[in-house]
Amino acid sequence: MKIGIIGLPQTGKTTLFGALTRGTTQVSQSKTNLAAVGVADADLDYLADVFKPKKTTPASVEFADVPGIPSGQENASRRNELLKDAKNVDALVEVFDAFTQAPSAVGLKDEIESLELDLALVDLEIVEHRLERMKKEKMTPPLERERDLLSSSHSCLSGGKALRSLGLTDEDKGLLTSYAFITLKPVMYAINITMTDETTAGNLEAALNASVDQVDATVMVLDGKLEREIAELPDIEQLEFLQEFGLSGSAIDTFIGRAYRLLKLETFYTAGEDECKAWVIEAGTRARGAAGKIHTDIARGFIAAEVISLDDFRKADNSFKVAKEKGLLRIEGENYIVKNKEITHFRFNVSH
Repeated sequence: MKIGIIGLPQTGKTTLFGALTRGTTQVSQSKTNLAAVGVADADLDYLADVFKPKKTTPASVEFADVPGIPSGQENASRRNELLKDAKNVDALVEVFDAFTQAPSAVGLKDEIESLELDLALVDLEIVEHRLERMKKEKMTPPLERERDLLSSSHSCLSGGKALRSLGLTDEDKGLLTSYAFITLKPVMYAINITMTDETTAGNLEAALNASVDQVDATVMVLDGKLEREIAELPDIEQLEFLQEFGLSGSAIDTFIGRAYRLLKLETFYTAGEDECKAWVIEAGTRARGAAGKIHTDIARGFIAAEVISLDDFRKADNSFKVAKEKGLLRIEGENYIVKNKEITHFRFNVSH
């Protein structure tokens, strides 16, 4: 999973990036900063405690912190150049400044709509060029469908709306994949505030979530500077820091969880004495597809999946043997839909 962090200059994007990476990545103000971050996972920690493996591998999220994007039509060329690095991400985090002035849900909604308009203009230019070229092409049924989708996209973008607001089907999104439209990507609007208390932050978040378009979008309010300070502390000191500020926990774990839900992602595990590992899949992935996340040969030679939920594994005294005796360890075929938080091992045979 790769997430692009974008926003106007001086909104705290790179501060948020520093919090996500625990300040371990050297950053540049002039080019895109990249870093992979292991996802904190209490269930993976539990499995590692049970199996005492040689290696524990969490799921990973890659973040791309894009330099500040200038607003306005006069900066269209520079904006297009900077956004090239956001074309190949799975989702966007758009960061907005609410720390240099008193945060207002109405004012922030206007800022969100203004940035979305700038991004819509980037996609609109692509659509217009493609539709113009299509006038010279011989139409086939697939091209006609593509043209119809682009025409609908043109109307949407011309009105300053993001393409995600069209609510396209997965099939239609697939037809537009090659264009890498910025406004078709799921988005989290990150409101960067100076934290006073969690209740105030929660009220602001609720007000914005109620007012913005919720198609593949969500709002999160956080204090990027505070989160970075917390992230750079040794683990043993973080709890004391949170208690001092009256906070229930770091917002970064919540941030990652929101990103998972936004992208409709789930986690399954492989667990044993050699390695305990978390794997990320899209919700609804079938067993053969999940096997392919581990290795294409496992998917190609798929025979069956041995599956048990974490809850059932706990009920079986953390033992696959006991789970099998109690009938809690199931054997599933290739069309089984892998569930979130399951331990899944694959039987396979590859003939050479």
